[in-house]
Amino acid sequence: MIKSGSPEDMERMMARLEADQSRPIDDPAPIRDFPKYGRPLVYVSGIYGMAVAWTHTYGLIEWLDSSGKYHIGWAHSSNIKRVKPEEWKGASAL
Repeated sequence: MIKSGSPEDMERMMARLEADQSRPIDDPAPIRDFPKYGRPLVYVSGIYGMAVAWTHTYGLIEWLDSSGKYHIGWAHSSNIKRVKPEEWKGASAL
C-alpha cells in the first residue's frame, strides 16, 4: 500500500501529470477520472492494470511491470477489456 505523501505517491502524481500532457492529440474530449477506490480492472495488449481515467476514445491505464516499476499510459478504448477480479493477474500494489 502506498501512503499519501510518500516518494512513491509523488512519483505517481508526476507520472499522471505527464500522461495528461501527452494524451492523444486526436481526442479533445474532457478527461474524466474514475473514483480512487473501485477503479475498473482491465486487460490491454498483454497488460493487466487499472483504469484511472477516460475520454470518449481513450482510457488512461496504470500498471506495475514484473520488476514492480509503475507505469501509466493512454490506450485506445477498442483495446481495453474490463476483467473480473478472478480473471485479473495484475500487481496488487496498485
